[in-house]
Amino acid sequence: MPADPLAVVAAARSWLGVPWRHQGRTRQGVDCAGLVVLVGRGLGLADYDTHAYSRRPEGHGFVEHFRAAMDGRPLPDAGPGDVLVFADTTYPCHCGFLTEKHGVAHLLHAHALRRKVIEEPYAGEWPMKVKFAFRFRVA
Repeated sequence: MPADPLAVVAAARSWLGVPWRHQGRTRQGVDCAGLVVLVGRGLGLADYDTHAYSRRPEGHGFVEHFRAAMDGRPLPDAGPGDVLVFADTTYPCHCGFLTEKHGVAHLLHAHALRRKVIEEPYAGEWPMKVKFAFRFRVA
């Protein structure tokens, strides 16, 4: 059974503005994977975590962390509350939550260059870089 997408989006939005920090797992600093971990943990959906990743893409190990705690989704079926995983080059290296505002798809994620958790339109380069979609499962 999938998690309530409205609850996932609301929990993710509670992190907006939190500073970005590589492998951060607190409100003092969080990275993209940490944001997913903490939203899942906060909703009692997943307790899985790892710090076995670097800032540079290294194979498909980054995706395996999502597969350990979530259900894969076909990209065309992804909806609000689902986690999208992106690749800048060959290997996956970034993730965020698909959300919706005023009928327009958005991406909520911890953005390293902007140094904080943001929600922005899911447009431009993002749809071209998405490689995987996952959904929290209810235990």
